[in-house]
Order: sequence, then structure tokens, then C-alpha cells
Amino acid sequence: MNLKKYFLVALACLLCTGGLAACGENKNEESSVDSSPVSEESKNEELEDSVKMPEYWGFNSYENFENPNAPEEITSFPTLVKKESDKKYSMTCDTEAGKLTVTLEERDWGMFNLWSWKLVDKNNKTHTFIGGSTDWEYVFRTVAPTGKTTFTGGNHGDEAFISLDLYNAENGEPIQLKVGESVTVNGLHIIEKSKILWVPDANGDSIGDYNNKNLSYTEDDVFAEITRKYTFTGPQIKLNADFKYVKDTKHYHSYSAMFPIDKKYGLWCEMYDREGKLLDTIETLKVGKADYSGKEHNGYPATRVVLYGHADPRYQFDLRINTPADSLGNFANTYKTCIWDMNTNTNKIYFSKYGVKSPDTVTAGTEFHTEMIWLFKFVPDAVSPEPAVPEIPFEDYKPAGALASSGKTYTVSGNGVGAGAYTASLTDGKTASGLTYDNNWFGFLRGNENNTVDGVGSIIIDLGEEKELSGVRAHICNGETAGISAPEKVTASFSSDNVNFSEATEVPVNRNTDGVYWTGAELSGKGRYVKIDFALTASFVFLDEVEVYTK
Repeated sequence: MNLKKYFLVALACLLCTGGLAACGENKNEESSVDSSPVSEESKNEELEDSVKMPEYWGFNSYENFENPNAPEEITSFPTLVKKESDKKYSMTCDTEAGKLTVTLEERDWGMFNLWSWKLVDKNNKTHTFIGGSTDWEYVFRTVAPTGKTTFTGGNHGDEAFISLDLYNAENGEPIQLKVGESVTVNGLHIIEKSKILWVPDANGDSIGDYNNKNLSYTEDDVFAEITRKYTFTGPQIKLNADFKYVKDTKHYHSYSAMFPIDKKYGLWCEMYDREGKLLDTIETLKVGKADYSGKEHNGYPATRVVLYGHADPRYQFDLRINTPADSLGNFANTYKTCIWDMNTNTNKIYFSKYGVKSPDTVTAGTEFHTEMIWLFKFVPDAVSPEPAVPEIPFEDYKPAGALASSGKTYTVSGNGVGAGAYTASLTDGKTASGLTYDNNWFGFLRGNENNTVDGVGSIIIDLGEEKELSGVRAHICNGETAGISAPEKVTASFSSDNVNFSEATEVPVNRNTDGVYWTGAELSGKGRYVKIDFALTASFVFLDEVEVYTK
């Protein structure tokens, strides 16, 4: 442990109720008593210490190690803490990149979990790195006494909330806020205590059934007691999680910590081992698979991961596990550290532990102390490894062959309803010279709407009979109004039965074009049905014509 870290640990010990002796290895042994008189000043100091952050077992007994080449841990940074509601706290700081905000929010079963992370840049544009809906903290695959295996912890429930307390990280003083109130500190500790349960999965969906804080449980359901200490210091989040097992428990392949990230800001992943060596730079899909069947790039013995994306490679996330034994079991399993192409727009990092093919047993009385750091970095001179988008004369593009789709019927993903009133006929041969909000244009709308699925809008054109295909093109708009942008990705595929489609062909997209333009690609093969998929980056994608050409 370096000198600086030793000083910080010693300072944290001094803030404990029992002082340095209480935090040491012999804290349960009887200490010598000083029989000298106690002054009034000393009594007042003791009184002040008594209202400071209390001692929690485990926080000062971490076997940490340094991650070579990683940025130095941030120990002080002005952070605005606000109680947004009884169910939400926000932590905001000003950085070189703009205003950065992370939230801690209550789930249905009562636990407060890390949820969203956003940046409002200097141009007042919002970048949503993490929007919620999936977990960051530990998740276990736990075998209940009944033999049933289910997820416990994280965003899966089966965890009983006990308490949540806020403290100033500099002096240990409690922070109590009413809804709407805020305070600025140079560091914030949020201490959350819970019990984790092996309530069996009665409905067979592998997700725990203790998912409502009003549900009852017994001590027979508890297999571990947990204390989390979140430390928020500006662009850095540190989580110390202390586990004390009260029953023998079996775990299959589980995760000590995770990190979900929008693909636009986490398309590339650098894996580093505990000596600081770069193991690999992984490039994930720009648009993943909607059915969560994307590739899991696993097996990396990495204690540090750096993520960045094509939207703005200057925004980077530096993730570190500082407790490889307790967090990762020293990479005893085959899965190790992984980045998963989770769905169409999200990647996820997993730091794993325990048996993949057979469970490991954790005996009662075992304690684990894990430390995870998530750090946002702004790297002004960073560039994307992605090659520059070629300047293609889209307006002149036209596949060789005869236009085959004019007047043909087509279907739209969802229930086929257009965004708002914009319901152009996409095979009527009519194209607009510019975007106006009228029925010349059709809009795909991202979100829980009628014509996209997981952020992807699809059009399937029925040519009426099987034909030898030569190409496809679409007339689209981007850059003319707020929320309208070029798609993240456009692909085309074809089928004879409208069920089994060919491997998708990517259709070039030029994001530098401002206005309306044609884009297209060659197709080679026979088919009756041609599908064009539009993956959305912003709220809307607008188009007014799609065409299929045959030889």
C-alpha cells in the first residue's frame, strides 16, 4: 500500500467511533485504559466524534493493489448532492466536458441502486451514457435450499433493504436532506445496509420473487448480510461492498460488479491485466441483436477496462477492480472479465466469479470485501479508431436494373402506425425536396411506440413473386430539425418466405450530409420480400420512399 493510501486509511480509521484501535485487526481485544483525568475539551471532542460516520465492519481491511497505468484515484472533488425525491438522489459536478450527473434510485424491493449517468456538455447537449434499466452492482446465481437456482442482488430483487445514510466524506458528519434540498461537499459517502435472500423462484422466470419491499421474509431466508459504501467524488464512483455469509451458500457463475454503457459511448473496449498490459481492444457491433443473443467477449483476466465510442471518443470510462481475490476469485473461472453485446444499443461489462459448470460453496462466517471504481474521463485529443465515413454521392446512387417495388405493398414493424401524422406511402414514387411536417414523410420514432422494436424500425416490401435482386435504396433526411438525424445503421436483407432472411447487407449512411438524400446498396440473390432495417440514434428517422431493383 502506498503512503498516500495508508494515510487515507488511517484517516478513515480515526473517524470511526472507536478510533484506530477499533479499526485494527485486534479491535475485539481488550485495550489498555488511560486513567488520567479527562478534560472538558476532550469530552467535547468525544461528543463530536460520536455523531460522525459510525464504524462498519470491513471497510478498513481491504487487500487492495494498484492498477498500473490507471488514473490516480480522486479523493476530493466538489459534488452537489440533491434529494430529488424519497426514491432518488442525484450527484452532480462540473467537469471540463460539462455538467455530469449520476443517480442512485430506489427499486421496487426497497434497495437503492446506481441508475443513470448523463453529461450536459458545453453546448447544452445531453449525452446519456447510462439511462437505467440494468444493474451495476453485484448479481449472484444462487442455489436455494430447494435446489432452485435464481438471480439474487443487483436489479433482480431478493434483497431486503435495512438502511441508507449519507455522510460528508471529508469529516464523517451526517447529511440529512429533505426532498428538494441539496448540499455541496468534496466527497460523499452513502452507506446502505441490506440482507440478501434465497427466496425460491416460484414462477420459474429465474428472477427472484422478493421484488416488493412490502413482502415479508424470515431470517431463514437470509444467507448474507451486506454493507455497501458508495463514495461519490465528482466524476468518480467507488463502491466498497462487504459481505458476511450467515449460511452455507452455493453460487454458480456470478458477478461482483458490472457496467452498462450506451454503444455510442462504449463501442470499443480495452482490457488490461493486473500488470497493466493491454490484453485486447475489442470492437463491438454498432447495432446489437434485439433478442439479447449478441456475442459475449469473455475470458480476459482483466482488472481494468477502458471504454469509448464513436459518438465522441473524448468521453471515456475507466473501470477498476482493486480487490482481485475477493471480487474475481483471482480469475479461477473461465468466464473472467467480459464485454457483452447485450442488445441493439447497450454493451455491458461483467467482472465474474464462481463456477461456470458447477457451483462453488461459500461457508457461513465467510467475509468478502470488494472495491470497484467507475471513473468518467475527458480526453481532449482522443480520436475514434473508426475509419472516416467516405463521401459517397448518395444523390447519384441508383442500383443497376429495373425498379421493381413501385406501387407494391409493404409492412412496417410494430403495428404499422407512423410517427404522428406522417404516414407517407413509401412505394408511390414520390420524393420530397426537403422536410416539412406533412404526409410526404414517414417517421420512425424510438421508444415504446408503435413502429420500432428496441430502437429499430423495419420495412418489408412484398414484390409479389420471387425475383433476381440487384439493389435497394431509401430516401432519408437528417440534420434539418431537432431530433431528426441519420440512422445509426441501415441494413437490407431478403427472403422467399418472409421468415428466413438472408444475411444483412449494410447500407452506407453519411452523417455529414445535411438535408435529404438517397442511400442504397447492391443485393445479390433471389427473393420476394426485401427488408430494410433502420437503427435509430436519436428520437426520429424520417424517410419518404424505399425502392427495390431487380436484374
